[in-house]
Amino acid sequence: MAKNQKLEVSILAFDTSSENIFNKQLEKMQKNEIEIVHYDVMDGVFVPNRAYGIEYLSTLYLYGFDTHVHFMVTNPWKWTKEFLHYPLNAITFHPEPISKLQTRLLIRKIQKSGKKAGLAFRPQTDINQYKNILKKADIVTIMGVNPGFGGQKFMEEITLKNLKLIKTIKDELNPSLIIQLDGGVNYDVIKLTHKYVDNFISGSFLVKQPEPIKVKEFIEQI
Repeated sequence: MAKNQKLEVSILAFDTSSENIFNKQLEKMQKNEIEIVHYDVMDGVFVPNRAYGIEYLSTLYLYGFDTHVHFMVTNPWKWTKEFLHYPLNAITFHPEPISKLQTRLLIRKIQKSGKKAGLAFRPQTDINQYKNILKKADIVTIMGVNPGFGGQKFMEEITLKNLKLIKTIKDELNPSLIIQLDGGVNYDVIKLTHKYVDNFISGSFLVKQPEPIKVKEFIEQI
């Protein structure tokens, strides 16, 4: 892919009403060379919705997917303690509900477990507050929508502002930082943001594609 960009599918867009339906969706993604599942975890407090605990992690592992967990929770320490026992590739969490010290310590704890650690930011968060912490992070997830629900419209003005800022921080302080864009990702958004983004996370748009591999190929060719 151009700049080694990657495409992740958000589990939030999957139909989990039955094991058979869920497995068929995983098989479709596998067939279309989508290798990473973005695993959304929501506590119903930090965001006005609830989603997944550990219940699908073993299935994703058995299918051979890389799993990137995204905590949208008020107490990321509690959730991290439970999830660290599973074979994940990365954990990102929102630092807004906890202190800067707790954020630093949690990044260190995740990294010591052998997993990549990252921060995720709501559109309105002042990312400049976290510049020094981002020096130590592996990943940063910029939200293109307000977290909590899939299928939202991309918030263009504020998201572009945040992506440009985070790209500057990466270039100046942490060149290995992986910049992810989560929320509202479609062909137009990819074209608009690809200069700033390493990993695109797509939910309903990608899941509804007859051939998701075409989205991956689009990123490769842009």
